[in-house]
Amino acid sequence: MTTRIPAIYKGVFLYWDPPCALWGVGMCLFTRDFLLNTFFPSGHAYTRDAAHDILLYHQAGALIGTIVLNAGLLRYTKDIGVWKFAQAAILSIDLAILAGLAEVFGREGRLAPSAWQAGDWVGIAITVGVLLVRLAFLAGVGFQGKGSKIE
Repeated sequence: MTTRIPAIYKGVFLYWDPPCALWGVGMCLFTRDFLLNTFFPSGHAYTRDAAHDILLYHQAGALIGTIVLNAGLLRYTKDIGVWKFAQAAILSIDLAILAGLAEVFGREGRLAPSAWQAGDWVGIAITVGVLLVRLAFLAGVGFQGKGSKIE
């Protein structure tokens, strides 16, 4: 027996996630000051140093991993279990991103959405959006069939 994966999941995982992750990789590697300025409000004093850079390289690596999983592995396999493991792994990255934002925004007194900058809104909207899709996928929302293979 096979499982039919709803088109929304295929669209998000195969076609939305990889370009978004690639955009994030580019920012982490090539526009680090811009990226840091996006998440710190005007007037917040910070100086980018090696600690920032190594963490941004780590983030770029995690994002490259999501590209490999979504753009490569999911196209290669027809096993629904592999799809679920891949999305669970990427979900952990989404949760870590949101936890980090919550901690930093809390320290800065910016937990209220009215205090967010445009870049905050974009990053949070994308991350929360794909997180909700991943949770729905892992819960089996909208699936047809109960097999271990993808139709």
